[in-house]
Amino acid sequence: MLTRFARITSRLSIALIFSFGIAACGGGGGSDGGGFLPDDGSGIASFVLNLTLIDGNGNPTNSISSTTPATLQVEVSSKNSSIDSVLVTAITTIGVLVPEAGTALTNADGIAQLRIEAGDELGAGEITVSVEGGDGLIEEKIAFQIGVADLRLGYFEGGVFMPGELGITPSSLSSGGTAQITVAAVDGNDQRVSTVELIELSSECLVNGQAGTSPVNPVPTVNGQANIIYTAAGCRGDDVLTATLDGGIASATGTVSIAGASANSIAFNAAEPEQIALKGTGGGTGRQERSQVSFRVIDSSAAPIPGVVVRFALSTEIGGLSLENPTGVSNAEGIANAIVTSGNVATSVRVIASIDTDDGAGNTVEVSTLSDVLIVSSGLPDQDSISLAASQFVVPAGMNINGVEIELTVTMGDHFNNPVPDGTSAVFTTEYGIVEDSCTTTDGECTVTWRSSAPRFPTLDPGGDGGLITTIHDPDYSCPSHNGSFSKGTTGPCPDPLGGAYGGRSTVLVTAVGEEFFVDRNGNGVFDQAEAEAEPPVFENLPEAFVDHNEDWVWTPGQGAGPGPGCRPPTSVETCEAAGFEETFSDFNNDNEYNLNVDPNTGKGIYNGILCPVEGDGVWCSRELVNVRSSLVLTLSDEVNFDIIMVRQNSAINTVEDTALEGEGRVYIAYVSDIFNNPPAAESTVSVSGDGGSCNIVGGDKSVEVPDIQSPGAFGVPFSVEGDGGQGTLTVEVTFKESGFYSETFACRSFAPIDDCSVSPKPPGCPP
Repeated sequence: MLTRFARITSRLSIALIFSFGIAACGGGGGSDGGGFLPDDGSGIASFVLNLTLIDGNGNPTNSISSTTPATLQVEVSSKNSSIDSVLVTAITTIGVLVPEAGTALTNADGIAQLRIEAGDELGAGEITVSVEGGDGLIEEKIAFQIGVADLRLGYFEGGVFMPGELGITPSSLSSGGTAQITVAAVDGNDQRVSTVELIELSSECLVNGQAGTSPVNPVPTVNGQANIIYTAAGCRGDDVLTATLDGGIASATGTVSIAGASANSIAFNAAEPEQIALKGTGGGTGRQERSQVSFRVIDSSAAPIPGVVVRFALSTEIGGLSLENPTGVSNAEGIANAIVTSGNVATSVRVIASIDTDDGAGNTVEVSTLSDVLIVSSGLPDQDSISLAASQFVVPAGMNINGVEIELTVTMGDHFNNPVPDGTSAVFTTEYGIVEDSCTTTDGECTVTWRSSAPRFPTLDPGGDGGLITTIHDPDYSCPSHNGSFSKGTTGPCPDPLGGAYGGRSTVLVTAVGEEFFVDRNGNGVFDQAEAEAEPPVFENLPEAFVDHNEDWVWTPGQGAGPGPGCRPPTSVETCEAAGFEETFSDFNNDNEYNLNVDPNTGKGIYNGILCPVEGDGVWCSRELVNVRSSLVLTLSDEVNFDIIMVRQNSAINTVEDTALEGEGRVYIAYVSDIFNNPPAAESTVSVSGDGGSCNIVGGDKSVEVPDIQSPGAFGVPFSVEGDGGQGTLTVEVTFKESGFYSETFACRSFAPIDDCSVSPKPPGCPP
């Protein structure tokens, strides 16, 4: 088999060297010409070359094609005598020589033959033939033309070529059936070509993806014929097939008839988007007011069926919910689409899709299916459905090391507690450290990173030594749990908040554009007038958001000290206001003033949100939006400045003690905290151990992992001691999560057995 690919043979020109200074010249080309070197009298005869191109019928020619190669005949003679066994070498500028080396030996008649075939290039070419012999080298050339072959497409039936037609078996198919397409490429004599030709098969169904071929286009011929498998994949009716030879020089056609499939069932496919905004509220990120709900029509083998009419209906039309198209027609993939448009009421809705099909007994029946739930909502976060969480509340060494990272995740839902649309933006602000400015939600949540860094103190109290921030070493220290009773100085870790301005606590605020929360008493999905006039109010009025440094729940610079836990006794009003002096707010309405969002005439707040009906806007509610918000406090642990005290639990008074005494019912608590009375970071450990002799921990040495604590106050580990009589030591040690530790050692005394009352102090049960 020969293929239509160029094989190019090149050869360097051979220099002619002539002896005795005698110059030779060559003759012209052609079947009636020859080249020679004259006899110089030396007795060595000169060669003569005659070149001829012969077609398949033995006639001279100067034209070949992919189906009509030619034979190059080279005759070598000298003084009219044939020259036997002479090497003839030929090179060509176009086409392909066979053999590829371009060499042949003359026979007894002095004739050598080579074959010249068409390659990929068309046009005129030249063959150069050379012979080495006699007294030098002789060359001769002959020109020729490569043209387009006279090819046709069709198929053979009973050995007879049917031009312009495709062989199709079978020509009638069931839905999804297959047929074999046969196409032959022949020359002008109806002989299959020996070259490889490329066949392109096309039809309307192939273009539309409703049918396929194997192998895929283009298909090469083998021995002049291509066999192609055609598969109907949703196509029905007559599909006209056209086979075209590469280059478009020949074609053949045929028709395959495909029976229509009978629809068997319909199934929900998808809804994009799955949540749409109330009418008149769309246009924002992910807030469309239309959804395309798609269904797939299939037959009994689950193959898609095109062209089926699908009827659509809604499970509810409350608030003006509607369908843009009551019917649709399935496409090549069997998909039919319904377009749902939102109304004025937030609700959930399903699309009902129905088709007519054959029940197998010749009767037409209706089959239906439901879509998944489509949500119609404001699409906006409401205040009741936003929350902020931290990967850890106590930042390990946050007061000492830069770059300790905490992940903050905000979760947002709308009034109906459905996730807000993807792409909803959340903005972050922090009191201390550094936080990424924003994130956008996916499935109702997104995450940013907070990193420990300056600032770590208010600018009014740099370094925490200006008297504003309370520490466990302050002279006005007061710990209700200890009743101020200390034998170890007058200060130390305390399980209660110390009051004043808390050190090492950073408030993080997240805000988003949304609406206020309200209780929908009548369930109509909007904030109506009756709900606006309800007492007590059924909505949460939101002032502008602010970063609450002193944790008193109000914007202190404008409102004074608030009722929050950060400003309750023992914190004074003056200290509370000083601690909140640097609080900043988000000026949502850009009026350069902190806005409480109340009616100046009544002093009362009004509901703000998209769920305010159009007729109520500016009357009993407002459709203007607000900043919804959430916040939390991160504790920056100071692992450089730590302290430990031991407190004895008493029914009358808890006392701080330096020595742990053995005794039935005696319980001690080891309290640990940093200088700001903050607990260690989560996963740190606090261990209490005895000396293994005179002082042991009841039940064995303790090692307690610190939980993640949000509130201020020291962390405590309770324990009791026992021993064999005498005095010893116990050790309390904090091993921090990241690295390092802090420990203190306390005295420990155990009593002798009860019958030995001579020791001092006397064991319990001894007479005074």
